Amino acid sequence: MHKGPANLPIFFYVLLGMAILLLVMFTVQNAWRKDATLGRNGIQNPMAWVNKAEALARSGNYHDALPLYEKAIAALAPYPSRQQPLRYRYGIILNALGAESRPDLYLLARAQFQSVLDYLDSGAKLQHSAARVRSALAHTYHQQAASELTTTQRTHLLNTAYLLYKGAVAGLVEQGEWHNLAITYFNLGQVCEWQGNLPEAITWLDKAVQLDFRYGFPDLEEDSNYLSALRRQIQPIVQHTETSL
Repeated sequence: MHKGPANLPIFFYVLLGMAILLLVMFTVQNAWRKDATLGRNGIQNPMAWVNKAEALARSGNYHDALPLYEKAIAALAPYPSRQQPLRYRYGIILNALGAESRPDLYLLARAQFQSVLDYLDSGAKLQHSAARVRSALAHTYHQQAASELTTTQRTHLLNTAYLLYKGAVAGLVEQGEWHNLAITYFNLGQVCEWQGNLPEAITWLDKAVQLDFRYGFPDLEEDSNYLSALRRQIQPIVQHTETSL
């Protein structure tokens, strides 16, 4: 059992990315009201491209949105504190499109998340944590494994996703990002199930359900059903029939 590409994990990351981007857009627009350097140099305000790209992405037109994100990212090269959050958002869109119909885009999505991680590792600060970015990076490997037919490559993708998700856990706990942590636990459970390790999958799913219950997350029923299904695979329900004496 697993959640398909259109279900909660991707939906959560897309919503999360949109919230972050709105905050970034507000900050950037305020900054550009004070400093119109880009406009004075004859370069179109990148936020015009971002706004149009977001409108297209929300309507499902990822194909036309991608080049606009790319133009904005290129224009923001001198402003890494503004460019890197946009790279994160672009990575989320690429990941969603990869799951929908373009698995070739996973590599490009990973490049965006890795760029953001490198920026954070340099000591810079952004609105989101390195752990959150690492979990999003893991999701590109996780999703790609779902459509990979080659056993060796699928194994590599799942192993990489597992290590990245697990590496994100401590940071998410430290930052108190409980919903992201619950989804990361779910994803770890799913990766373990796909690897054939049901006992560990159950351990991670149980952690996700506990967080769902504690914080009232809307995933509680779905995650509980998944956990129950995994437990039944290990301990099948025995149908008893009475024998008349």
